[in-house]
Amino acid sequence: MNQVKLPTMSNPFPYSTHPSVDAEHPDSCRIESATRDYADRFRLYWDDTQRQRIRSIESARLAALMYPRGCDELLQVGSDFVAWAFAYDDEYCDEGPMSLQPAKFINNAAEIQRTLEAPEYAVSNDRYALAMRDLRCRLDKYATPAQVGRFVEGIRTYMMTEMWKAVVPNPSLNEYLVMRMYGGGGWAFPILNHIIANIDISQNEYEDRRVRALTEMMVALMVWDTDPYAYVKECARAVDDKEHNLIRILCRDYNYSFEQSMHSYLEMRRRLISLFYRLRTAVFTDASPAVRSYIDGLSEYHSGSLVWTQANNRYGSISGVSLTGAFEGGELSQAAPAESFKSLGLSSFKWWWKYDPARVPGYRSRPAHD
Repeated sequence: MNQVKLPTMSNPFPYSTHPSVDAEHPDSCRIESATRDYADRFRLYWDDTQRQRIRSIESARLAALMYPRGCDELLQVGSDFVAWAFAYDDEYCDEGPMSLQPAKFINNAAEIQRTLEAPEYAVSNDRYALAMRDLRCRLDKYATPAQVGRFVEGIRTYMMTEMWKAVVPNPSLNEYLVMRMYGGGGWAFPILNHIIANIDISQNEYEDRRVRALTEMMVALMVWDTDPYAYVKECARAVDDKEHNLIRILCRDYNYSFEQSMHSYLEMRRRLISLFYRLRTAVFTDASPAVRSYIDGLSEYHSGSLVWTQANNRYGSISGVSLTGAFEGGELSQAAPAESFKSLGLSSFKWWWKYDPARVPGYRSRPAHD
């Protein structure tokens, strides 16, 4: 399949862009220039073709959409992490030589994690480990210890999930959705949202089960939303018959066509967005300003990321350096999908609906989302 047609995607949450990034002129943007230098300094690619792909991502534009508020020093960390994560996924997890050597990959992932936990001295000469150590040292300079600790935990989950993926190339739908939420930096990227914006949410608030559910929903929605746009590119460049794409797994497990899988996926989105709106409204009735800012930041993170996803070189073509060829359509609409009260019907996500306000007797559905 050389190209797919995507339906219009609902993107009902607001977004903005960090003022320090000139998205229209990436070659003259100092944040983008510094990220390209960072990728070159640690050689986050295995050949010149991959170097061009990493440069074509426009990491600063994505970082500015995910992290529209905060100091430039932390925004730079966010932009550099974009390059690190995409480069690492390509070279070590999905396409490069190490992606075909699970034992070697798992050992390397453990080294990267230890490097992040103990940055005082370099514990590995691996390029990606050294580049991650550089990010950690800069975070220590500009973020609080609690915030840095959350990012370290996010990377630990990232590495653990990639180890899981390395030995399970053909996961079930339930398995894959957990992998997708945590792998590829899926959990670490949104953690940086409140770190860069310096939102001082307490650990008790951060660990609240309703807040955790809202976090997981926005994280899941964001990573799900990349898969339709990335479908053609990932199918064409997959190695060792790996099936780590939501649409591809729906096609396989239910014998769906691409169009049928998209219909199923949009229904999953509808159920998640509906629950998010209901639960957010309930949490906001007595939430602190920090919790409100944290949750609003998550929805803004998703919305900005989706804007980038719909129009970026990485997913726009099989080569990863062009905006055209892999899909047509996929435009974004601000309209929220119709409300749904059904769960996903998957064991790993059933707990979200335990906190659904609609379960309370006397609940009235709102006529429209805020």
